Amino acid sequence: MVKIEKELKQAIVEMPEKEKDRLLLRLIAKDLNLLNQLQFKLLEGEGATQERKEEVKNYIHRRASYYPGHYYSPGYLMMEMRDCSGMINDYRSITKDKIGEIELQLDMLVSLLEPNIKKLVNAPPRKMVKFTPYVVKRAGKIVGMIEKLHEDYHLEFADTLKRLGELIKKIDPNGRVARENSVDLQMLYYE
Repeated sequence: MVKIEKELKQAIVEMPEKEKDRLLLRLIAKDLNLLNQLQFKLLEGEGATQERKEEVKNYIHRRASYYPGHYYSPGYLMMEMRDCSGMINDYRSITKDKIGEIELQLDMLVSLLEPNIKKLVNAPPRKMVKFTPYVVKRAGKIVGMIEKLHEDYHLEFADTLKRLGELIKKIDPNGRVARENSVDLQMLYYE
C-alpha cells in the first residue's frame, strides 16, 4: 500500500464532495476485493455471512461428490483442493469470518479426502510427493488458527479434527511428512 503524504491527504479532504465521490467510485471499481467487501458490508449486511458460507460449502460438496467418480490422480485432487481453498479465501477476505473459514477449510479437507482415501493410500509414492505435504501443511495451518481461538472452539471442532487426523494418518502413517515440514498436528490426534 502506498503511503499518502499529509499535504495530499489535506488536499483530498478539501476537494468538492461531488469530485471526491466520482474519484472514489473510479478507484473502488479497480479493486474487485474492495468492491466485494463494500457490497457485502453495505448491501448484504452481516446476516448474509451464513448465506455466503452455505454457498461455499455447497460448492465444496458438489466438487467432493463429483470427484470420486472422476478420480485421476492425487495431483488433480490437490487442484480441486486449491480451487476450493481459493473460494474459502475469498469468503474470508469479504466477510472477515475466522470461525467460518476454519469450518470451511476442515470441511473441504475431510469432504475431499474421505471418499478418495483408498485411492490415495494405494497411489504410487511418486504421485503423493506433493499431495501429502500440501494436506499436512493445510491441516497445520488450520490447527494454528484453532489454537488462537478460545478453548470452547477447540471442542466444537474436535470431532472433525479427529476425522481429519485419521485420514492424514492413512496417507502419512509414520508422520514423516509432518515432521519434515515442522508441522505439529497433535491437536488432530486427541481423544
